[in-house]
Amino acid sequence: MTETMFCYCCRVHHPKDLMRPFPTKHGLRWRCIRSIEAAAGDLSKRDAFGQKQSEINREDSRRIAERTSMMHLDRDPRP
Repeated sequence: MTETMFCYCCRVHHPKDLMRPFPTKHGLRWRCIRSIEAAAGDLSKRDAFGQKQSEINREDSRRIAERTSMMHLDRDPRP
């Protein structure tokens, strides 16, 4: 099983080999190579990356909410 790490920038778990320590004012944090490269691009590329990542996060949240509501339905003791 591949070991994963949490990227504080895009808020997703990535394989460890795609992560790099990134200096912040609070110390080093782990960040994925994709987000580091996107931040180094021009404004339009950064905006496109942010919008794409927001779509991914919204879809993930929707799936999690869907699964959670399904779990609650499975536990309903009513006939």
